[in-house]
Amino acid sequence: MVSLELHFNMSNMNSSSIKNVNINVKPTISPLISYSSLFWVDHVTQAPSNEKMMKAVQFVMYEKLLFWLEVMSLTGHVHEVYLILKRAVTWKVCLQVISL
Repeated sequence: MVSLELHFNMSNMNSSSIKNVNINVKPTISPLISYSSLFWVDHVTQAPSNEKMMKAVQFVMYEKLLFWLEVMSLTGHVHEVYLILKRAVTWKVCLQVISL
């Protein structure tokens, strides 16, 4: 998720192709980005927690959030965004409590 593959206009759509989203989108989003967009929180919450991991998550949330939302929407997983973000927030809160 931190890679350059997650960027503005992931599907390279112009305004005239919005009507044909299902036809044009899926081939332009790589399987790696599709997978990591859907399952990043699973990996983060299971990995050993450290400062580097926290900074990576912060970078994605501050710099790549809209691009991630675009991928989730275009791949038909926008309904899962809330639960993923809720798990990420819970993970961060747990980390802060543990470090106290």
